[in-house]
Amino acid sequence: MLHIFKFHKYKYLLGMLLIVLGFTLPLFVFEIAFRMFGPDWLDLRMREISLNENVFFDTDYGWPIECNEIGCYKFVPNSEFLVSTNEYSHSVHIGSDGYRLNGNRTSDFRKTIPFVGDSFTFGVGVEDHQTFVSILERDSNNRYLNIGIPGNSIVQQIDIVKKRHDDLGRPNEYVFVFFLGNDFQNILESRLLAPGTYSNNIDLEDEEVDYYPTVSNNFSILATINQFVIDNRFLRELYTVQWLRHKVLILVNQSNADLMDPIFLMMRKDKEYLSESKSIFVDELRRLDDLADALDFQYAFLIVPDRHQIDSDLLKIRMDYYGIDSEDIDYMLPNNVLSILLDEHQITYIDPTECMKTQDNVNELFYILDNHLTVKGHATMAKCVGNSINDKLE
Repeated sequence: MLHIFKFHKYKYLLGMLLIVLGFTLPLFVFEIAFRMFGPDWLDLRMREISLNENVFFDTDYGWPIECNEIGCYKFVPNSEFLVSTNEYSHSVHIGSDGYRLNGNRTSDFRKTIPFVGDSFTFGVGVEDHQTFVSILERDSNNRYLNIGIPGNSIVQQIDIVKKRHDDLGRPNEYVFVFFLGNDFQNILESRLLAPGTYSNNIDLEDEEVDYYPTVSNNFSILATINQFVIDNRFLRELYTVQWLRHKVLILVNQSNADLMDPIFLMMRKDKEYLSESKSIFVDELRRLDDLADALDFQYAFLIVPDRHQIDSDLLKIRMDYYGIDSEDIDYMLPNNVLSILLDEHQITYIDPTECMKTQDNVNELFYILDNHLTVKGHATMAKCVGNSINDKLE
């Protein structure tokens, strides 16, 4: 009897072992296959995961910055701090008036022109003297002030100019830097987070209206599972798990959740995501015109492209990842929309997108994970806009 019991016990254990092997062995084979022969989007995804660092565009937590009811508007004068991720590490030096220093001259300039923008203007990822604002100033007779504040959009930038105009010496020209990657999104988000500042043609009381599909969706359970995978170091580094995650993402996006990088929402030809952003942007241009008249200054726009608009290979990889057909994407759609709006209001602007796209090694112009401009990216940006901006601002 005991012999029979042991036999059945070992048989049961052997069966369990075979079941486990039958389940894990195919996964092991798939894991090896994906690591050796996986698609380009999977390799890129795993490179991003290996960096294991997040950069948040909507916060400057821990930075010496001054804020009030309008938001954060300048850095603490004469401060110094470090910006560091797994992709870069650099110091930042702030001048006596709360703007980022650039190591260039402080005298013998014809006039002062502040550059107003977000983290791309500020120069997250590069040293003080490596920002495109600093590089442009070296070939100009003017003094260019870098008053970029990470995480804002023109909604906040107009308030910053209004508050700081006297402190900056009442300049008669400004340059507003518009990042195509997320500024349209940020404009809409800024209004969504600030009720009472909406234009009359946007009804926020209608809960059925989904103005921001990237954060308003009905897939909370999947989002919870996704977050669990991201937080689990073992799971997130498995190629097989990321491949399965991608298939779920495709299904979710086919249900109109559109969980993707904001620039792809702006480049979609098959869906209209720019309508409300355009309406708010026009409102902000009117507000900017009123402020310019009141304070007696002129202004121009400088456009910063997104990396997917510059790097065709990266664009193709991301389209495969999101399951978007090439005929549904127009990489110049955000530029065209913005240029039409600026032309209608007779506003001077400079768009270096096509110039930057024709440069060598375009994959080296932006960082992999947080998509800010690299040292080479800032230099290329300055090269592509240098003559135009100096001519327009002289």
